[in-house]
Amino acid sequence: MFKKFSQLGRAFMLPIAILPAAGLLLGIGGALSNASAIQAYPWLDQAWLQTVLTVMSNAGNAVFSNLALIFAIGLAVGLANGDKGTAGLAGGVSFLVYTATISGLLQLFAPETAIDTGVVGSIAVGGTVAFLHNKYRKIELPQFLGFFGGSRFIPIVSSIAAIFIGVIFFLIWPPIQQGMTSVGEAVAEMGSLGTFLYGFLLRLTGAVGLHHTIYPMFWYTALGGTADVAGKTVVGAQNIFFAQLADPNHHGLFTYGTRFF
Repeated sequence: MFKKFSQLGRAFMLPIAILPAAGLLLGIGGALSNASAIQAYPWLDQAWLQTVLTVMSNAGNAVFSNLALIFAIGLAVGLANGDKGTAGLAGGVSFLVYTATISGLLQLFAPETAIDTGVVGSIAVGGTVAFLHNKYRKIELPQFLGFFGGSRFIPIVSSIAAIFIGVIFFLIWPPIQQGMTSVGEAVAEMGSLGTFLYGFLLRLTGAVGLHHTIYPMFWYTALGGTADVAGKTVVGAQNIFFAQLADPNHHGLFTYGTRFF
C-alpha cells in the first residue's frame, strides 16, 4: 500500500511541475493588467505592454482552466510501466469521454446541477487508464481484429471504462462534493488551528514522501474552499486564487470561501 501511494505521489510531480511557469505567467500578466494596478501605476497603461500582459495572463490561465485534464494525462503517464505516450493519449481521451458522460447525464437528469470532480476525477481516470495500460498494452486480439491489438487497444478500452466512471461519479459525487465543501468550511472556521492541522498532516506525510497526495486535495478540490469568481463557481484554494487573479474585475483580498487571508 505504501509503495502504491508513493508511486502516486511521484506521478503527481509531472503535472505539478508545470504549475510554477503557468503561475508566473498568470500572476504577472493578471496583476499588472488589473485596473487597480493601472490606476496605481499609470506607466502600465500602454497598448503594447497591456497586449503582452494579457497574452501572458491568458496563457497561464489556459493551464489552470484545464488542470484536471492535465492531471489525468500526467497520472496516466507517471503510473504507466512502459509505452508512456500511448498511456498519455489514452488518459486525455478518457478524461474527455468521462467529462462528456457526466455533462450528458446532467443535461438529461439534472440540468440545474453542476458537478466538478476536480483532481479526484483525474485520479480516478488516470489511475484506471494506467491500470488498463499496464495490463493490456501487449494484448493479442484475433487476426481479424489484429489492427486494434497491443497499444492501440488501450485508448478504446479506457474510453469505455471512462463512461462507467462518469456514470458512477454522476451518482455518488454530489453528496461527496457537499461533504468536502462542509469539511473545507469547517477547517477554515478553525482559523490558526485549521492551518496547523493542514501543515501537520502535510509534514507528517512528507516524511515518507506522500505529501504530494495531500495538498492537491486542498489546492484543487472543495476541501480548499469554494468561491464565485466572474459568475462561475471555483473550487480549490489555488484555483480560487488564480481565478481571482485572472479576473480583471476582481478587487481586494484573496477569499477562501467566506474567509479572507
